[in-house]
Amino acid sequence: MNNPVLTTNVRTTTLIAVVALSGVLAACERTPEPPAAPADTPRAEGNAPPTGLGPGSDTSPPPSSAAQTAAPSPEDNSFVTAAAAGGRAEAEAGRLMAGRAADPQVRAFAEMLDKEHTAANTELERIAGANGIPLPQGMAPASREHIEELKTLTGAEADAAFLRHFGTTAHEDTIALFERQAKSGQVPELRSFAADTAPKLREHLRLARQLEERLATDGGTR
Repeated sequence: MNNPVLTTNVRTTTLIAVVALSGVLAACERTPEPPAAPADTPRAEGNAPPTGLGPGSDTSPPPSSAAQTAAPSPEDNSFVTAAAAGGRAEAEAGRLMAGRAADPQVRAFAEMLDKEHTAANTELERIAGANGIPLPQGMAPASREHIEELKTLTGAEADAAFLRHFGTTAHEDTIALFERQAKSGQVPELRSFAADTAPKLREHLRLARQLEERLATDGGTR
């Protein structure tokens, strides 16, 4: 005959064992998840280092070009010396002939040379001083000789000598000097000065040649 108490205890024990076994099996079936990788820290936009620059590289911006001042070259110094000397000679010869020329158009040309070369000389002196370029005084010996010669001449002879020495020959040489400086000068202000002045010099040359041709045709005076 079965003992009811014994039967109940067996069933209870069996049930507990089944439940425990089920828990063990369920635990075995779970696959552990790998630990999450640390999230990348987002880089603020625009703060990325330039490509190819490693730690310790100098990433500071280059100095502004406006702050960079070109040092005068020997050619710049030579230009200032020659341009200043030539400009003084043109202005002085123009001043002299503005009161001595026999032909009215030659007098007007002389007045223009005095005015425009004096203004150019003033600007050249300012630029030279601002850039520490020495500015010798006086003019070339040959120019001084031509001016002294003009003082001994009168009438059509003086007009012709003035146009020859200070109208055509001098301006041909001066134009070449200014055009060269405008292309290859190291000081920006001097390049600009040469480029801005060259057209006026070419106009002086054009007028001088025109006057020479007219004087040669009509005998020098009207």
